[in-house]
Amino acid sequence: MATNRIPELINDMRAYLDGADDMISVKSLELPKFNNPTEDITGIGVMGTISAPVLGHFDSMEAVANWQVPTKTSTKLVAGKAISLDAYAAVQVFDGGEGSYSFDQYHVIIKGRVKSHEPGTIEAQKAMNSKTTIEVYYIKIEYNDENMIEIDKYGYKCVIGAEDITAEIRRAIGMN
Repeated sequence: MATNRIPELINDMRAYLDGADDMISVKSLELPKFNNPTEDITGIGVMGTISAPVLGHFDSMEAVANWQVPTKTSTKLVAGKAISLDAYAAVQVFDGGEGSYSFDQYHVIIKGRVKSHEPGTIEAQKAMNSKTTIEVYYIKIEYNDENMIEIDKYGYKCVIGAEDITAEIRRAIGMN
């Protein structure tokens, strides 16, 4: 019986670009921040000022693919190219009570457009540390096949866990 499951680290990962296993040289993937735009609220009923988040809306979201060295794949990721990225990570979990390891799956789906590509620095016996920045308009994060977050900016959808927090907004503006 699992008694003290501690997620420890990402044991390994794999990333797929547009369905192909073309991202072998990626050494890390930086996921976007989820920042809501805000509006300052003042007036009767409010003591001072409240910076209220705009529910279901998000500021620009950027993901960054960090490459060991530029590849044929990374070098073509320029000029606003639309891409779909699937990243899978094996989360290493240690059960202190059982003294055993297990692995959970962390899965991220990103759809976006390439904002920039930095080829990196050429230096003998060194990685070039190139990077590709992606403007994210769709992201879905699953943990062991359970939906954690799904944001679709063009589809006007924001699901956190099992709750679609934009369903009532879509209904109110005549989208349903």
